[in-house]
Amino acid sequence: MLQLKTYSEEQIIELLANQPDGRYTKFFRQAHSLWTRFKNYSKNPPYVLEDVVKVPVAIIYSTFSERTKYTNLYEIFSLEGCAGNGHGSAIWNLWQQEMYRKGAERVKLSCTPDSIGFHMKNGLVFWSVDKSGSLRSDQPLQKDVQEQKKFREKALLDPAICLPNDKVRERLKKEDIENLDLSQRKLIQTYEAIQKTGDFWLRKHL
Repeated sequence: MLQLKTYSEEQIIELLANQPDGRYTKFFRQAHSLWTRFKNYSKNPPYVLEDVVKVPVAIIYSTFSERTKYTNLYEIFSLEGCAGNGHGSAIWNLWQQEMYRKGAERVKLSCTPDSIGFHMKNGLVFWSVDKSGSLRSDQPLQKDVQEQKKFREKALLDPAICLPNDKVRERLKKEDIENLDLSQRKLIQTYEAIQKTGDFWLRKHL
């Protein structure tokens, strides 16, 4: 049975030290560096998915604010050699259930163009583009992926139920693909990601 656990900074350092070089280990190093720099390990330890023999296979770095009731997902990735086995979907669903249990009311994240398909499957909607060309997602959090998808269907009929507060909306309005200072290749990737989201691109309702 897959299990979701939180790891301490010491456990993460040990795990990272034993990872082979590769694309996913690069993601891991960057996430660890970010968490170390902002001293997030004590308040927001990462969530680690362990397989049936208790081997770590995927990680989520996220924060949760008791004040705003937002959970902010920064990184989700499989460990090197573990991609393509459904671990991403598994850790997302378990993490979502845990955040809902803790009292999170909204979830937000920036989704890179190559991750859009994955996040669409999780029931997300998208509003704007950040300065790196990633699509911003922000919506009420439901108890699991299936409920998130049902909520999204309702939001397509009545987008008002999905909107963030006025302050966040104003910030999202200012973020536009037309204002990005990116290479032509990255702009094309971002534009194609927006096209891929189809009806789930709700910018016109801000």
